[in-house]
Amino acid sequence: MIKVDELIKYSKELKLLYVEDNKDTRESTLLILENFFSDITIGVDGVDGLEKFISNDIEIVITDINMPKMNGLEMSKKIKDINLDIPIFVFSAHNEAGFFMDAIKIGVEGYLIKPFNMEQFIQSLSKCITNLNLKKENLEYKNNLEEKVNIQVEELRYKDNLLVQNSKMAAMGEMIDAIAHQWKQPLGVIKLQSEIIDYELDVEDIDKEYLMKSTNSIKRQIDHLTDTIDEFRSFFRPNNNIIDINLKTLLSSINILLHDELLKFNVDIDIQCDENLSITANENEIKHLLINLINNGKDEMVKSGIEPMKRVINIGCESIQNEILIKVKDSGKGVPSDIINDIFRPHFTTKKEEGGTGIGLYMCQQIVDKYGGKIDVSNDNGAVFRIIFNKSSVSTCGINND
Repeated sequence: MIKVDELIKYSKELKLLYVEDNKDTRESTLLILENFFSDITIGVDGVDGLEKFISNDIEIVITDINMPKMNGLEMSKKIKDINLDIPIFVFSAHNEAGFFMDAIKIGVEGYLIKPFNMEQFIQSLSKCITNLNLKKENLEYKNNLEEKVNIQVEELRYKDNLLVQNSKMAAMGEMIDAIAHQWKQPLGVIKLQSEIIDYELDVEDIDKEYLMKSTNSIKRQIDHLTDTIDEFRSFFRPNNNIIDINLKTLLSSINILLHDELLKFNVDIDIQCDENLSITANENEIKHLLINLINNGKDEMVKSGIEPMKRVINIGCESIQNEILIKVKDSGKGVPSDIINDIFRPHFTTKKEEGGTGIGLYMCQQIVDKYGGKIDVSNDNGAVFRIIFNKSSVSTCGINND
């Protein structure tokens, strides 16, 4: 039991509601209660006591049982309905002991016998203070725990953002290499055609038809360069917009981005997608997802020595009831059984010698997870990645692409 001086120290900080209809009993009891409580609100009956409880920030209640308008147990029940944790003590004369079981059912903390017994009151109040302190400590612990959890969540978000940025930087490096390769051939064609035009201009009999073909060729190459740089610029521009995306158009855009890179390694892409199939999402995130899977398939086919004429990536999109299925399949040797369950883990890579970071497939899963979807991998004459989006969730989720 808490020592009396410590008990008073705690109780003085509590706001007490004391309800008693008998004036003499109320005044005599108040003389004692004022030694323990600095802030006391008085109620003269059950109705008045309930009103005082509702309108004041009460932390502990002491009440008589027999009162007009509303007895103490009825008032206590209504108070418990408002705040189950509020400690309530009821006063009763010896001949009112029949109310004891009712008080227990209501959940009152103490049952005090009249006339006022100081020792009994101190014991009951001590237990009450101990319970209040335990609840306070539990609440503080819970709040501290929530704060720690929130800090850890923020740290995880920060790390995830770093992974996203690292993934984008890795993709950017690959894309810059692709741009350099993709521009090399058209620029070479433009240079050759311009030299031919210079030569023709020095000839007396200029072949206008041939010049026209050369200028048209230059225009086509310039259009190709323009389309390419527009696609790259769109891909790397920060974009948080959630828009309707036609999947076939999106795949065509990806084909422009990767065309020459895939051509360099003799990889063909076969796209089978309904022209009317769309999802509402962040375009760059879905591009990032599919580019990672295509590049992964390309790298594995080249690494495993698949013959150039047999390097194919099949991409299929279909609507199945309330789901959208995107399937990316390569013609490689598949994912080894001993690592197939690990490939979506962060920093897991089979390309350490080539500088692989192990975040490409992890980011694929992160993107799919943020849209409430699922991604899995299996083997069927090559690796098969299946992405399943729920039509309702994919249209309501947003992806942070900062």
